[in-house]
Amino acid sequence: MSQMSTFKPMNLSYLWDRENFEKAFSRSYTHQYKNSARRYVGWFFIALAQFGVVAAFKGGAVGLLLLSTVLILYWYGIKKWLVHQRAVKAYENSALKNAQIKLQITEEGVKQNDVFIPWQDIQGLVPIEDDILLYYKENAFYIPSNAFHSIEEKSALKSLAKAKGRLFHV
Repeated sequence: MSQMSTFKPMNLSYLWDRENFEKAFSRSYTHQYKNSARRYVGWFFIALAQFGVVAAFKGGAVGLLLLSTVLILYWYGIKKWLVHQRAVKAYENSALKNAQIKLQITEEGVKQNDVFIPWQDIQGLVPIEDDILLYYKENAFYIPSNAFHSIEEKSALKSLAKAKGRLFHV
């Protein structure tokens, strides 16, 4: 008997509150930029700043140093803050704000209310710290660790995702 046939459907439930929103934002933002070519742009800005420091010391020209410093501040601080502000506004206006989220996970896929997503349409399941990000189309669905009834249940979900070729690690 295969492992696939022993998977027991699970029902997960959690509150989509501000705390879970903040954790979801932080984990998905970090994951998306860690695995993106855009992180190299930040490295370029840092290299540019180093050239700016040398130029400022050698010739007294501080323009490159000033420009690179502004770019670094934007890339590593202001940009994340701006994205966070947009996400907060979307959360505050969301119909799901402070709603109880209920997911049913089966061998066939994931169901939330009347929406069913088959495993082949799921781009990936990514464990991050104790939580899980489930990527579908342009969205990352956050599943906090407290949605699971046990560690074994979370492990069973990871095993199912692995069997379906949808488990990814960071």
